[in-house]
Amino acid sequence: MNIAISGSSGFIGNNFKNFLNKYHGINIILISRSSSLDNNSYSYDDFFAGNIDEKIDIFIHLASPNYDYCKDDSLRNGIVVLTENILRNLESYECKKFIYFSSCKVYGESSMDNVIFNETSKLNPISDYAKAKADAESMVSDISLKNNISFLIYRLPFVYGSGMKSNLKTLLNIINQSIPFILIKSQSSLKKSFVCIDNINKTLIYNIENPHSIDNSIFNLSDNSSVTLNDFLNEYKKVSNSKTIFLRFPIIFFIVLSKIPILKNIILKVYGGFDIDNSMIKKNTHLSLISTIEGIQCLDNK
Repeated sequence: MNIAISGSSGFIGNNFKNFLNKYHGINIILISRSSSLDNNSYSYDDFFAGNIDEKIDIFIHLASPNYDYCKDDSLRNGIVVLTENILRNLESYECKKFIYFSSCKVYGESSMDNVIFNETSKLNPISDYAKAKADAESMVSDISLKNNISFLIYRLPFVYGSGMKSNLKTLLNIINQSIPFILIKSQSSLKKSFVCIDNINKTLIYNIENPHSIDNSIFNLSDNSSVTLNDFLNEYKKVSNSKTIFLRFPIIFFIVLSKIPILKNIILKVYGGFDIDNSMIKKNTHLSLISTIEGIQCLDNK
């Protein structure tokens, strides 16, 4: 089976590529902005020109810019235009299976409200990144259905795992260095959804081994349960043997700070809730996804 992966140098792509290497009978075709000396590594120009002399069974599109705002067309080009160009060239490789990775940010941003988003929730993309992802989702559906391509769209929350280089990693580095950190005083009902790299790998190999599961669906892909920021950091403190002291303030303190324009984004991003419902994917795949607490226990603290 030939599996093409875009974005293989990114955090998710690199982990999944290494994960796939354990499986016999899977030929991995890597596609990125420039080819390399590695076997089966090609540039987008190679792909668009039809220079890859292999049929592709499933194309997994992971490549994407990862920033919220821009003053040019870089996000649209890197998300919408690139995805459209890939879809329109799948026919050259007899590819009829396409998996696209979107973001839960299509629902909106973190907030101090207790809201749980599911796949039928109204989309409210705010950042340039989220708007481009929402546009790409619509385009994936339209082109795929028109060209008889079966697709899956996965909406991801915060992704974590060993080797990550994200804002979440910056936060965990504070704990690693035993620097005091402020948390909400009481156990807040504001929950966040996360997805560990192990759950992503487990889901994608399920799709590869069960191609019929690529059935024109959109799923929220997250860990088995959502957690509060307090839960996440308390568990990571144990794993990392940190001596961080948590300073706890009433939730009203954070609500007030979130009203200050200069502090709003950082307060909501760190302390706000963003909870998604993943019951649909569990019902459809019967996968045993691990919980965030279990995922944290697999992290290193490097």
